[in-house]
Amino acid sequence: MAYQSIQIEKYGPATDMHFHTLDAREPGEDEVAIDVAYSGINFADIQMRLGLYPDAPKKPFIPGYEVSGKVTAVGKGVVGVKKGDDVIAGTYFGGYASHVTLPVRQVFKLPEGIDLEAGAALPVNYFTAQLALFEMARIRKGDRILIEPATGGVGVLAIQMARFVGAEVTGLTTSPHKKAFIEELGAKAYTVDEFKADKSLAGYDLVINSSGGIAIEWQRQRLGMTGRIICLGMSSMTKNGKRNYVKIASALLRTPRISVLKLFDANTGVYALNALNILRDPVWAEKLTSSMSEIQAMHLKPHVGKVFDATDVAAAHAFLETKQATGKVLLHWS
Repeated sequence: MAYQSIQIEKYGPATDMHFHTLDAREPGEDEVAIDVAYSGINFADIQMRLGLYPDAPKKPFIPGYEVSGKVTAVGKGVVGVKKGDDVIAGTYFGGYASHVTLPVRQVFKLPEGIDLEAGAALPVNYFTAQLALFEMARIRKGDRILIEPATGGVGVLAIQMARFVGAEVTGLTTSPHKKAFIEELGAKAYTVDEFKADKSLAGYDLVINSSGGIAIEWQRQRLGMTGRIICLGMSSMTKNGKRNYVKIASALLRTPRISVLKLFDANTGVYALNALNILRDPVWAEKLTSSMSEIQAMHLKPHVGKVFDATDVAAAHAFLETKQATGKVLLHWS
């Protein structure tokens, strides 16, 4: 059987990504074959397309970290998943494809009440939020939490998860018209400029940062005693999906070099999270996969901002990288 894939052959604009036809292989003993319905797009995909993602494979490669679809075949040693099941899966590259074959530990049944479209918005976003909120920060009822990427896929789930345990959540956006979206999720909303200007907005127990660079320092100053900031990425290195060497240099040079000795005075903590690296550990992968049983209990609802046909992948990347999106952007395989 042949299937379609989208590959990065050289670094540059999204229009440089190309379709290729590949031959599907039979699943091994502990593998699952899936006909993909939807592929999730993450900001990391944009960074790797620009050559700014150190964990990316050598070119050419198929980007993409998550899919949803229907199981077409399973290996002899597979239990818990069978042919015909609707599933979601983490792919660790290779997700921009109409068919994938993966180890069963990366595949899990679609949670009850979630369809395939919403399911494709879950894996990366849920795992990232779960790790940040409950493994690193260990949030509790009454904690005050500031989420910088509040309108993105991770932020949408993080707001819901934090509010479920009784935390007070504030979300940021660079786009004033997106404040209403944050408020609909049950969080207080500010633009970044509004928040920076109001020095009384401080004393947070947790800040989730995604832009990196200079923002780490001013956001760290808004922490209360024993508060912590968790850095998820360096989105400030890019602008409108283009490799900008001035912005790259600026982001790197303005990223604070934080002295442990000075942290004694602040009584705060600084974390950095690469959820995909953690998921490469089989023990952690099993732990996080098991935690997905909590999705229904927490009444989590992923927000899909827009779905593009897979043939429109360049437009999908442009939609995300120019900050038009709220929630998750998906590719649909017809």
